[in-house]
Amino acid sequence: MNYTTYNLTTGQILQQISATDPSNLNFDGVGVIEGIYSGVIYYIDNGTPTLLPTKPTDGKIYTFNWTTKTWDVDLVQTAILARQQRNARLTAIDSVNPIWYASLTADQQQELATYRTALLNVPQQTGFPTEIEWPTKPTWLS
Repeated sequence: MNYTTYNLTTGQILQQISATDPSNLNFDGVGVIEGIYSGVIYYIDNGTPTLLPTKPTDGKIYTFNWTTKTWDVDLVQTAILARQQRNARLTAIDSVNPIWYASLTADQQQELATYRTALLNVPQQTGFPTEIEWPTKPTWLS
C-alpha cells in the first residue's frame, strides 16, 4: 500500500512511502494517510488531503505558510528578482555604442541619464520590492 506522511501540526506533507503495515509508520508529530499526495499540490487538514490555495501570479516570489495556509511574499527572493529586472534594463542602456550616444541631442542624453538614475534608485523606493514604480523609458529609446 502507498501512504503519505505529514506534519500533524501544520499539515505539510513530508513524504510518500510504500509499506505493508502502516502501524510501523507512526512517529511523534507525524500523521499517515493512505494514498499518494504531493506536497506541491496538497496539505492535510484533519486527515483529509486539501488543495493548496492558488498561488498568486503577480510577478512576486511566494512561499507557502503552513501555519496560516496562505501564500506569503518572500521579500528576499522578490528583491533579488526585482534587482535582476532592473539590472537587465541597465545593461540594455549601458551597452550603448559611444558613437550612437554622441549622436543624441543634449536633451536625449539628459533623458537617458535621468532614466538610468531612476533605475539605479528603484531599490530605494518606499514599496520596494513588492510595490515598484518602474521608470518610464524614453520613447525614442528602442
